[in-house]
Amino acid sequence: MNTIKVKKIHNKAILPKVATGGSACFDIFSCDNFVISNGKVVKARTGLNFEIPPGYHVKIYPRSGMASRGIIIPNSPGVIDSDYRGEIIILLFGLFVRGHEIFQAGSRIAQGELVKGSPVSFKAVSQLSDTERGTGGLGSTGK
Repeated sequence: MNTIKVKKIHNKAILPKVATGGSACFDIFSCDNFVISNGKVVKARTGLNFEIPPGYHVKIYPRSGMASRGIIIPNSPGVIDSDYRGEIIILLFGLFVRGHEIFQAGSRIAQGELVKGSPVSFKAVSQLSDTERGTGGLGSTGK
């Protein structure tokens, strides 16, 4: 099992939690009260800094309960690199919020997944191999 070291930098910060044995992701909590309304972006603080193991990164996803209330993560999935040591802040956007939504410190605001990265390099070439699809994109397969 991998471990993410976590530093609390706010007195109301809550360590991430895995809800059940079958959970694919861990829950992330806010450390502040905030209000979200339609068309507005909120930078929701967690009060946490992560030390993610080298060779890994954390992907941040919306929670289905938030999405069902019209709140999304605009840069989803967000990515936290292993060399980042600042506070984990979750961007939330009120897409279809009726009036406004009030969140209390301790609210579950996102979910995260520890992901193993694959080292990559790039090589400039003059020709790429042919495929059935070729250069077709943006709906070119008819699906």
